[in-house]
Amino acid sequence: MNKLCDNMTAGNILNSIETVFNIEMDNADEAEIVYNSISPEVSFARNDRSKTEIELEGKNIVFKIYSKDIVSLRASINSYVRWIKLSTEILKI
Repeated sequence: MNKLCDNMTAGNILNSIETVFNIEMDNADEAEIVYNSISPEVSFARNDRSKTEIELEGKNIVFKIYSKDIVSLRASINSYVRWIKLSTEILKI
C-alpha cells in the first residue's frame, strides 16, 4: 500500500482530527464562571475516541478537541455547546 501522506493512507483517510474553537463571552467574569462550570465535565469526560483541553484566556474560552473520528468530534462539540448554553442561561437568572 502506498503512503499518501502522514495522516492519510489508501485504507484510512483520517487517523485523527484536531479542532480548536473559541467562545467569546461578554466579559472576563462571565467567561470565568462558565469556564469553571464546564471544566469538571472536561476533566471527567474520558473516552478512547476523543480528548478535550479547555483554557481560559480573558473573556475567551478556548476548546481543543482531538478526535479519532468525525462522529466523536461532533458528539464532543455538541456536548460543549449544550453545556455553554446551559451555563449562560443560568447566569441570566
